[in-house]
Amino acid sequence: MNRQLLLIIVLVGFVLHQCGVIREIRKPDIPELKGMEGMVQKCTGSDTIQSFLISKAEAILMFDNERYEVTVTLYSKRDSILYLSVVNSGYEIMRASVEQDSIKVINRLNRIVYRTPLQRRFGYQYPINFRDLQNIIKNYYLCDDLELARDDQEKHILFEFDVDHIKKRISLDRTILQLDKFEFLHQRTNKYLMGERIEKGFKIYSNFMITEFEIIVWGGSISYNREVEVKMDVNPRRYTFTELR
Repeated sequence: MNRQLLLIIVLVGFVLHQCGVIREIRKPDIPELKGMEGMVQKCTGSDTIQSFLISKAEAILMFDNERYEVTVTLYSKRDSILYLSVVNSGYEIMRASVEQDSIKVINRLNRIVYRTPLQRRFGYQYPINFRDLQNIIKNYYLCDDLELARDDQEKHILFEFDVDHIKKRISLDRTILQLDKFEFLHQRTNKYLMGERIEKGFKIYSNFMITEFEIIVWGGSISYNREVEVKMDVNPRRYTFTELR
């Protein structure tokens, strides 16, 4: 498994639970209203949700004419860390974490640890940052930015986060209040990450880390406000360390 595919799976994992049917544990009240009224109702008390854990979601990843069947566990702690574990045939093949300024990936198959900055010190920034990832993995995080939302009164609630030549848009289905599409485009570098809901899952397009891939996800369960110990340490004598720029 090459390094680009590892980073792809990281991004896939961070949007996977928006794509499939997930059994929720101790879920806050489901809103009955639609549009912005429904979103405001959904956001009531959302500040009490500080973390969530998605366990054992099944996923099929199609990439470069290859097919990967994996089981994914995803943990998110608000404004702190995103953590992902990917298992194939009962064996963990990859573990990853994203913090405010970096991504760290542990490739169990090849015993390599990759680290890459999420923010660049020089030049143009990437089209997506930690907060963007946080917003697309769970729409409760969007509750902090309701003043940036616009209801088109037809299909979508649109959030706009444009900044420094980067177009950032997240659209929710205004009826069920779930992620429908997103677009992150740097208008100077033309680097982008885009996703849209299809019949069975979510299709993501990008030239940011790779050209194109597709993911279908189902199952799994989600629980809120659980503390999870994130372990990203490895035996330095058994792994090779690589810095990606």
